[in-house]
Amino acid sequence: MARSESLEAGAVDLSAVIEQDPLDLRISVSSIVHWADSHEVRRRVMAAVDFPIDDMAMFLVVNQLSYRGAMRPSELASALGTGRANLTKITHRLHDAGLVVRVAAPGDDRGVLVALTPTGREIGARIMNNAGSTFRAALAQWDPADVDTLRRLLARLAEETVSRP
Repeated sequence: MARSESLEAGAVDLSAVIEQDPLDLRISVSSIVHWADSHEVRRRVMAAVDFPIDDMAMFLVVNQLSYRGAMRPSELASALGTGRANLTKITHRLHDAGLVVRVAAPGDDRGVLVALTPTGREIGARIMNNAGSTFRAALAQWDPADVDTLRRLLARLAEETVSRP
């Protein structure tokens, strides 16, 4: 079909491919991931934590390093879905802002890691506190036993999915 062609809405199935079962784990996990990964939520967090630079890419690097600790540039680029050249530009801006440094990788004479500076760590702590507050508010009315069950099951799901190739 040429780009200039269009079909009438009645000629195309407009429904989701997946049945909209609210108990379908795929839908629940996808909804949470897409919410957390949304531009709107990220912007709101940047404002709430008083991120010092209006640069989403820089925020995402600080966020990743806050969750994972120091990382090799290639691993960080992969986690962010960007290329090494772009990550190099971002880390240079973060370095100039005093938020990250490059350090020698322990046990690897040629390897380097990108790590948060004390200022970067303080901002990372604000990001983590914001995330914690968001979840505490969402779960405030839940029974503590249900929250504990959710924590254990999500940790198990993360372990069993993330460890698979």
